[in-house]
Amino acid sequence: MKQRLGIWSFIGAAVVLVFLNFSCGKGGDNTTTTGTDSILVNIGTNIILPGYQSLAGSVNSLDSAIIDFNASPNSTKLSNLQSLFKTAYVNWVSVSMYNYEGPASDNQPPLSGLDKFPASASIIESNISAYTPSININSYANQSAKGFPALDYLLFANSSNLLTNYTTDANAANRKQYLALIAADIKTEINNVLNGWMTSYNNTFMVGTGTSVSSSLGLTINSLDQEVDILKNYRIGVPLGAVLVDSAGVNPTQVEAYYSGISAQLIVTQVKAMQGLYLGTGTNGNGLGLTTYLTQSGKTYGGFTGASLDAQIKAQFTLVLTDMQSVSDPLSATIQTNAAPATKAFTDIQHLLLLLKTDMPSLLGVAITYGDNDGD
Repeated sequence: MKQRLGIWSFIGAAVVLVFLNFSCGKGGDNTTTTGTDSILVNIGTNIILPGYQSLAGSVNSLDSAIIDFNASPNSTKLSNLQSLFKTAYVNWVSVSMYNYEGPASDNQPPLSGLDKFPASASIIESNISAYTPSININSYANQSAKGFPALDYLLFANSSNLLTNYTTDANAANRKQYLALIAADIKTEINNVLNGWMTSYNNTFMVGTGTSVSSSLGLTINSLDQEVDILKNYRIGVPLGAVLVDSAGVNPTQVEAYYSGISAQLIVTQVKAMQGLYLGTGTNGNGLGLTTYLTQSGKTYGGFTGASLDAQIKAQFTLVLTDMQSVSDPLSATIQTNAAPATKAFTDIQHLLLLLKTDMPSLLGVAITYGDNDGD
């Protein structure tokens, strides 16, 4: 699959929350209210932007630590790198649901390219062996040899010989340069996106009222649902064998963060972040979120009122979190010895996706425009 610029300050005008009026069908009218602004102010200013700031801070620290490690590699510095990497990866999945809107989508390459897992060990090792400063890490051929999955491989694979790979190995110098290249690329891309949010896009986001595809609500729901699809299909479905790829059966090496072994932790973190967006409470949120659109919509769809659908979604988030919190890391090992808890989580994520991708958008009049191939 997406440099700390300082503490961002935003002074927003107070906006009065009023009753929201939505169309109940897809592609409905684009009625706007000051209430819509209040919710978008909270989501943009108190949830999304602080999330990107935390991510940028963590990747900046990781990049600096890699520079220091490369100057004089030792086991203490390596252990510190591994810890900083895990923190950065956790922060990444906390905002990856926004990869398909605004600066993250407009970034070249798109920010989602930073997490195209699993990493290709063969491509990475080939790039290291033939390393030159002119290598284009953002080429199509290198999409599985960059980003967080590449760092996961470079900092955790072959653990018994890991430090040797950066000291006395014949390719040690090239490996250090490749490690630095990957980290610098992550840092640059994430800081570009943060800068986009800080300089202009948050203001655009807050006034992007209505329910059209290009509205902030439309973009956010589409981006959220696309990431839930990826969660269902690739973070858990493919490894379980519930979603077929090249072969049937369990595919343990297909998990995210295979080498560091934090796959289940990343899923729990991501679902909590999605729940925080929905509730409007993530990071510094004040409780105005997607839940507010539903509960104040006054609309019905498929037997649901806004309030009853809201209750269903809240309950499903809780159920998925309970499921995943019972799944031990490393996920790659757990699904081979006791797949039942992860299988239950997969089933419940399917139901959550149905609520978020079909029922909620239909009730609010938001069209889902991205494509997937599994039929949910």
